[in-house]
Amino acid sequence: MYRVTMALAIAAATGSATAAETVVFDNFNDNGWFTPFDSSTSSDVRYGDSGWIGTGASAPETLTRIELGLVTVGGSFQGSTDLLFSFHDGSASGLVFGSGAELWSTVVTIDLPQTDGGPTDPNFFTVSIDLPGIQTLGGFNNIGWAVGVDNYNFDGTLGFQAASANAQTAGFYTVNASSYDGTNWSLFSFGGDPVTGVANFVTTVYTPAPGAAGVLALAGLAATRRRR
Repeated sequence: MYRVTMALAIAAATGSATAAETVVFDNFNDNGWFTPFDSSTSSDVRYGDSGWIGTGASAPETLTRIELGLVTVGGSFQGSTDLLFSFHDGSASGLVFGSGAELWSTVVTIDLPQTDGGPTDPNFFTVSIDLPGIQTLGGFNNIGWAVGVDNYNFDGTLGFQAASANAQTAGFYTVNASSYDGTNWSLFSFGGDPVTGVANFVTTVYTPAPGAAGVLALAGLAATRRRR
């Protein structure tokens, strides 16, 4: 499928998050949530998403930080887990854009908030992970990330906040997210609707502030690219 996607007022949406950072990929939660992790999930399982931040002829970008919009559902106590995180050249699956090569990985222990309301109510939170000078490869500057869990100590489920196609404010999303069952990677979406059917996990990616000029140059441009 081919789709034309505008830069979505990047000039307005990519102001510095701090004096030292500029947003190059961003969206927000307007499409529910997806919670694939629980206490029975194997540490081999991964779920991930991807996108791109270039025009096709862009110079490589140095990245400083990523924020993941996560959610817990159904927890009766505050729990914890080791978050197995990896950053990639495009989708970790290698089935969308980019080689899928792992550029960096880390393990971060995070708290899992209990549900404040009923057993089906979500509790949204954000996890920020510093990226140690990871550099994209230029061109479309494909980016991707994957997440697994280990030492899961929680009686609820954990997953991702979801953004629709209309909620992308910087960078470009891919229609499909990816999953790894311990043996094979595959792709999935949430249905055929072009707005709400996309599997677009809520994520913000930052570069150093001096790169802002290159990001702002994207404003008003249209990028036509095949999405899977």
